[in-house]
Amino acid sequence: MQLPDSVWRIGLPLVVLASSALVLVSAVRSRGKPAPVSRLVAAFVVLVWLRLAGEAAFGDQRPVFERQWKGAAAVLLALSGVIHLWKRYRREPALASRDRPALGRPKPRSDLAVLVTMPALGEDIVEGTVIRWLKQVGDRVEAGEPLVEVSTDKVDTEIPAEASGELHEIRVPAGRTAPVGTPIAVIEPLADVDDGGPGPGA
Repeated sequence: MQLPDSVWRIGLPLVVLASSALVLVSAVRSRGKPAPVSRLVAAFVVLVWLRLAGEAAFGDQRPVFERQWKGAAAVLLALSGVIHLWKRYRREPALASRDRPALGRPKPRSDLAVLVTMPALGEDIVEGTVIRWLKQVGDRVEAGEPLVEVSTDKVDTEIPAEASGELHEIRVPAGRTAPVGTPIAVIEPLADVDDGGPGPGA
């Protein structure tokens, strides 16, 4: 029958292109390092890509429409793979230099400085991404005051300051991902400016 054959010729390209587009969108929107992929799945994806790319490039005997949609799907899958590999193996310069004080500011006193670390926002959460800092270096912060907004695969939340003082250093800037427990900022307590002197009318 011609109807099932027509549905197959139109439906298959739509399914393959839609699946390839979803894979690309997922790769672009994922935060942090992608989850590890088994060798079997990786080999299957590579074989599918080789099949699509080969038939699109060298399938002279195939219809032009078939070569076009297979080529488009191969391009989408290739872009997805590049983005996946880049996110997985990119280096984090902010983490490599986390032990170096911010330029132009004195080194904090180690006996008083408070390290703000990337919190564990769930049992299986191993890293988080800094969305934005609510305070800047040099700003005064109060304990319990929102300091930074952090995002994970499950939740976006504001992290409060762990101590009162001055935000001395930001070690993980906005847009960077850091493992749970990594120091992301330094707060240096300030001396109390209120000397407890007599109030008005004394």
